[in-house]
Amino acid sequence: MIYRICALIFFTIVINACTPVGMLVTAGTTAGTMAMEERGFDGATSDYALKADVLGKWASEDLSFTSDLTVIVYNTKAMVAGTVETEEQRSKAIELVWQVNGITDVFNEIQLKTESDVQDFAHDTWISAKLYTATTFDPQLMEINYKYTVQGGVVYVTGYAQSPAELNRFIRHAKGISYVRRVVSHVQVKTQKSMFRKKPTTAMNE
Repeated sequence: MIYRICALIFFTIVINACTPVGMLVTAGTTAGTMAMEERGFDGATSDYALKADVLGKWASEDLSFTSDLTVIVYNTKAMVAGTVETEEQRSKAIELVWQVNGITDVFNEIQLKTESDVQDFAHDTWISAKLYTATTFDPQLMEINYKYTVQGGVVYVTGYAQSPAELNRFIRHAKGISYVRRVVSHVQVKTQKSMFRKKPTTAMNE
């Protein structure tokens, strides 16, 4: 697993370190932060190892996958977004994700480059930075449980929400940012336990 984590760090530095958002993400993925997440330190570490495996398979097949696509793994579920040239590339990229042992579900949000406008991507980094700031400093939102990427003005988000209200709050933050076209959510909402005890069943007296 150590090798897989090191591979992920390498890809992260090469692909993201030169962007403002990349630096924020790199700085934020500390052991302390991961331990505070709903999935815990072990869960986060496992997810990052799975991501490293995905990136490794992509790099072996088509190096453009590692630059044109983004994969976020949360609780063993992979969300893939970005653009590729052909339908064959889209299918192959997703096929490779499914080949990773441990991935339990894949959310395919890959678009063809012919389906998107280059201008739609002009503000993605700016949107990501604004969303990071808005959610990080919102005391009513556990931002560390939300993992997202912005592709062509669309915010793709996965993670774990404490309640439907919290998820809606995140979505409102995203939709309130200029140039955001829409929000696609694959976030799991925490099941709320009832505050009331179940009434015990008593036998009826005959």
